[in-house]
Amino acid sequence: MAAALVTAGPAQDLFRSRTVLGNVVAAALVTAGPAQAMSGGTQMPRPGAAPWLATLAMKGDAPLLDRASCGGALIAPDRVLTAAHCLDGADFRRAEVHIGSAVLSRDPGVVRGIRGITLHPKYRLLPSPVDPGSPELSSAAYDIAEIRLSSPVPGVTPLTLAQHRPTPGTRASIFSHGTTAAPDPSRPEREIRGDVMRRGDLTIRTHAQCAAQTPAVVDEASAFCARDIPDGRTTMCFGDSGSPLVVRGRRGPELAGVFSFAGETAGKVCGQPADAAFADVPALAGDLG
Repeated sequence: MAAALVTAGPAQDLFRSRTVLGNVVAAALVTAGPAQAMSGGTQMPRPGAAPWLATLAMKGDAPLLDRASCGGALIAPDRVLTAAHCLDGADFRRAEVHIGSAVLSRDPGVVRGIRGITLHPKYRLLPSPVDPGSPELSSAAYDIAEIRLSSPVPGVTPLTLAQHRPTPGTRASIFSHGTTAAPDPSRPEREIRGDVMRRGDLTIRTHAQCAAQTPAVVDEASAFCARDIPDGRTTMCFGDSGSPLVVRGRRGPELAGVFSFAGETAGKVCGQPADAAFADVPALAGDLG
């Protein structure tokens, strides 16, 4: 998971991460490292495939791919939803938001500063019963936040909010800039950074199914789970935090969830099958003001 913006090293992420789906704790940054995200999924390099997709990044002159971090979704011309742990303690004045980039190295999308943030008032980390002293194994409750952009984004239709939590068995898709595997020290030359946007297709799970797959606490009031069924090849990774889970509504795509945590709570790395937990947008977005 991600949090404050402080000084950190070049291999670390924009926001202090408490591990999202199988990666180690990283302290927050001023000099950002590579964004990482889902393993598997489908590459979507075509501009306009998900024009409402947001990518958070540090301000700076380095390539966007090196500065990018958490994801999010444009829900109004000047509003983005993301995970609360991406912003907890962060100096958001040193960050910016990129809207609609399909390939980070080619197109930064529409760039906006941040004029304010609101974390859900009930947001909190939940220690893992497996090892309560290890923050990298923690889950979260009410893990959602709103970003107010410096100015509206023209020409982009915001993503509509779903009205109800999707029922078990519903198909949904997560959109993010993702890696294809966990880091491999034996192959340091392999490029795994999340340049091209990916779509991962998942199926909503029951709370009982999710709780049986992870030793972490999954707060049923504020989060639900989804998984790639049946083979589990699409999983999330460090940097997917805040990325939108989208369902198909009567009038088009709708935002149902914001990615929070997954397999890292059981010691897994991205690429290993695991349920992914999402903040419940229909239940929580109205509490952000």
